[in-house]
Amino acid sequence: MATSAPAATLRVSAPRRARPAIARPTVSATARSGGTPATRVGASLVTRSRLASRPHSRSVIARAEETVGDKVVNASGSAEEEAAGLVAVRAALDKSEGCPPVDDETVLWFLRDRRMDADAAAEKLEQFLRWRRDLGPISEADIAASLRDNAAYVHPHLDKEGRAVIVVEIQKHILKNRDLAAAQKHAVWAVEKCLTMMEEDARGSGGIYAVWDMRGFSAANADLDLAKFCILDVFRKYYPKRLEQVAAVDSPWAFKPIWAILKPIIGKYSSVVKFCKVQDVLDNFNEGEAPACLMEGAGR
Repeated sequence: MATSAPAATLRVSAPRRARPAIARPTVSATARSGGTPATRVGASLVTRSRLASRPHSRSVIARAEETVGDKVVNASGSAEEEAAGLVAVRAALDKSEGCPPVDDETVLWFLRDRRMDADAAAEKLEQFLRWRRDLGPISEADIAASLRDNAAYVHPHLDKEGRAVIVVEIQKHILKNRDLAAAQKHAVWAVEKCLTMMEEDARGSGGIYAVWDMRGFSAANADLDLAKFCILDVFRKYYPKRLEQVAAVDSPWAFKPIWAILKPIIGKYSSVVKFCKVQDVLDNFNEGEAPACLMEGAGR
């Protein structure tokens, strides 16, 4: 692996109020070697670059391995630190035989996730690239059965903070009927659809807001295996710092024993799960753009 970029003070950015953007050096949009176009997850490199380089606001010092509070946010370094880190990560990946190509903005996202530690970023990124290549393309036909249940879907509107939204109507998710492999592919497909939506929208923040409509939950809906995969594998390991917040809407008493089991499993990421009321979620959307499931039933 390549030598890590010099240690630096990092800033954790909360994309709320924009300040003037800092000019960043131009980086190559080609693959790691041979000038072959890099494989990407999401929309074009141009839109990915626009999303990743948007101005950020306030900064705080990153002290823990991962910053997890009420919301998950990614770290960032100076233009010089990120440019040096990008070169170091690419050098490390070049030494790994058979590592799939990747675009610069994905490299930068993983570098920021690992707080400018090029060795750690290269290791985590390579794991993602090989896993995603082995998983293969995912089409709607591949997850047709899971889509048909309409228990989980990508909302067509961003919220007020520019986050893409994944809605889960938990009452529709019946554990005994679900195919775990198909459900896992559905989760990956949904995340990548969210990234594409944000790349194509000037308001896109890069973060994902998950809305769990918990009304009507029962033991028949409890799916710990899928929940662990989504939080620990998808959002922690393969798409780090993308899941910004989870709203668990009107969670019933029946969910408490399930949460008691799940909470220690997902560890510090349990802090991003907020138990709330319907109106709390509706307030995060512009008029007429809230999830339809929240506009009816209990709590309205």
